[in-house]
Amino acid sequence: MARRILSAESALQPPAQFPLGAAPRQPAPPVLHELQTRWAAPAAPPVFDWQDRRALMAEIDLVNRAQTVLDEAAIHVAPSVLRIVLTVKENLPDPRAQRAFLGEHLQLDFRRVSELCIVAESYGLLDLERRANGAREIERYGWSIALKLAYVRDPHDRADLWERARAGRAKAAYRDVLDELRRFRERKLIAPPEGRANGDGNLPERLLNARRQFGHLDQLAQDLNDRAHCEQAVETLERLQRELNRIRRTLRDRLLAQEHQQLASSA
Repeated sequence: MARRILSAESALQPPAQFPLGAAPRQPAPPVLHELQTRWAAPAAPPVFDWQDRRALMAEIDLVNRAQTVLDEAAIHVAPSVLRIVLTVKENLPDPRAQRAFLGEHLQLDFRRVSELCIVAESYGLLDLERRANGAREIERYGWSIALKLAYVRDPHDRADLWERARAGRAKAAYRDVLDELRRFRERKLIAPPEGRANGDGNLPERLLNARRQFGHLDQLAQDLNDRAHCEQAVETLERLQRELNRIRRTLRDRLLAQEHQQLASSA
């Protein structure tokens, strides 16, 4: 695994970082030149060839060598990380196998991988038509703040939030951005909706109701030669499907809430 892991906490500490447009001018390490060459290359398919993994392994090696300059190179590294993750997910359906492959080959902790993928997705860094604007956004905010704003997927919302935090100053303070993010979550109801704050809300009740509906359906299925039983079975199945859809929405809400809390609630 990694010889040196950049923790999520260190990635979010603004005093140790510089906005990308104002970083001290020093000779660029060779890896930065290679990243710039890759950045300017013609568009490539989002997924590597799994049968011939040379290109994939070369991309992983590139990301690993960029570890020591990751903060300044983050704009260029994020699309590579996202392509690697998309490739692994497409070819290894089991999440445990995905994590095992990334853990063996990629010298980044999983929190950092997740952060970079979300930044690449939110700022459109894989899309040639969007990446220039996304890169300018990240340069404007600085890496630490851009990372916190990444969960806000609409660039207009990000710009509005930034202006509120900036309050007429040249730059927004990190703490002010966090405060505005909390207000934004309250306005947009991005935080877990009321009624789910204590966990999964009505999920246990919904699961119990689904089991009851399934049990009733199982009883009706014992005699489907009777027309009335068939009609009741259809009605019961429809109720069961509606209940399962509600359960699915509840679970998806929980996943989204966890993602938002991870990226936006930590101070």
